[in-house]
Amino acid sequence: MTAELSEAQRELADNRAEIAELQGVIDGLEAQVRDGEATAEAQQLGERYGVLRVAQLRQEAAERKLAKAEAAELARRRGAAEEAARADMVELSDAALAVKYAAALAALDDLAEVCVRREDAMLGHLKTFADLKMTNVVANAPPQHIFALDGELFEVGTRRPQDLVTRATAHVFRVRGVRDAPRIGGSAHPVERVLTAAAGMSERQVKEADVSGNLASRLVAVAREGAKEAQR
Repeated sequence: MTAELSEAQRELADNRAEIAELQGVIDGLEAQVRDGEATAEAQQLGERYGVLRVAQLRQEAAERKLAKAEAAELARRRGAAEEAARADMVELSDAALAVKYAAALAALDDLAEVCVRREDAMLGHLKTFADLKMTNVVANAPPQHIFALDGELFEVGTRRPQDLVTRATAHVFRVRGVRDAPRIGGSAHPVERVLTAAAGMSERQVKEADVSGNLASRLVAVAREGAKEAQR
């Protein structure tokens, strides 16, 4: 609220109080005149009528002044509202969204590319191992195609791009409170466990976060911290 508006409101309130007081005096004098009392009261009543009229005129002026101050205050607030919106929407414009959207598309495409390459590579190596009758082959018939290498098992179909992209989207939706998040079942994905381990989370902490529903926020926080480290 501006000083002009506060002053106008105070001036009008004072004027109304003055009129109320005058009206009370006039009411008392009118009662005395009706009762046939001395002409002094009648003369005083006439003077009070004049004072009341002047006070009423001042009230009209105060009301106009207040209306003008209120209009100016409204115009100021509307201008401030537009400026606040303008500042936000420049930062949140379609152009700004497009930059983030392009980065997300590129990141998801990178993820999908690695997943596809991994699947293709595993199929190729599994076929070679099978053709050479190597003990690396653990399973090579539907529904499982698995081979072992350096103590680690590699199973075809467990790192599909659609699965990991869906999981990433679901975690972001949950963190941001977006409805209709993609449904993802089961506990933390092996790829997600790599992230949590790098962040120093124990298996127990991962399970607790998974049960409590906080896994998404932990994963997003780890990912963001990793992005900051990469930029340093």
